[in-house]
Amino acid sequence: MATRRKSAKYSETEIKTVTETPTTPPNPGPPSPPGAPKLTWGDYSEDFKVRLEIHNYEINALLVDVKKAYEFASPYVKQATNYTVKTFNQVRQKFQPAD
Repeated sequence: MATRRKSAKYSETEIKTVTETPTTPPNPGPPSPPGAPKLTWGDYSEDFKVRLEIHNYEINALLVDVKKAYEFASPYVKQATNYTVKTFNQVRQKFQPAD
């Protein structure tokens, strides 16, 4: 038979109450309008060309990775497909009525 454990006895201590003082967030005011851009059309054109080169590089790297993944996974997918078709045909033959 299990024995009952005695609960721990705590001495009564003084409980201090803490009050939260309300604070209001500082009001930053309306945002200031941005300054006039000092970029020329040529700057925007060069930036676009650089971004397009970066994008093309990243897309080509993605295509290389996708091709590697396809080449890695395709034998396993073919094996699973062949196994599934073979098993399906075996089950179908078992349940076909004999003529």
